[in-house]
Amino acid sequence: MGSIEEAKEAIQMFNSSQIGGRTVKVNFPEVPRGGEREVMRTKIRDNNRSYVESPHKIYAGNLSWNLTSQGLKDAFADQSGVLGAKVIYERNGGRSRGFGFISFESAEDVQLALNAMNGVEVEGRALRLNLASERATESSPTVAEGNTEEGSLESSEVLSNIST
Repeated sequence: MGSIEEAKEAIQMFNSSQIGGRTVKVNFPEVPRGGEREVMRTKIRDNNRSYVESPHKIYAGNLSWNLTSQGLKDAFADQSGVLGAKVIYERNGGRSRGFGFISFESAEDVQLALNAMNGVEVEGRALRLNLASERATESSPTVAEGNTEEGSLESSEVLSNIST
């Protein structure tokens, strides 16, 4: 089908028709197939737009599936130094993964909030809070580091072995 009009004609022609003894329902989807990602990406981007990155963060787990980034920030509104909050969503489906982060101005603000808010109920669920750690980057030993089963090699030995 090359146009919306052709699609509408096909819907009228085939909707409620019988195929193999079964009634077929034909209609326009609410979100085009494969478009879920685009629709949810916009929602997630808008939801996290006000988040301010900081080295002083709290990881918040056990979040309600319906809690938004703004709702998480609002839950910490009485805490000093809150810069922002974000709930993490699945890439494909756009559903909350049940955790998020709250950023703060200082390490002292983080510690005060951890002490005050850990276990506090938000939307029917007790917050599980921890200091957020930076994501570990996966690195494997390189050949130049000389980590082999046979023992350690000098970098000059590695280079000479590569060139031969």
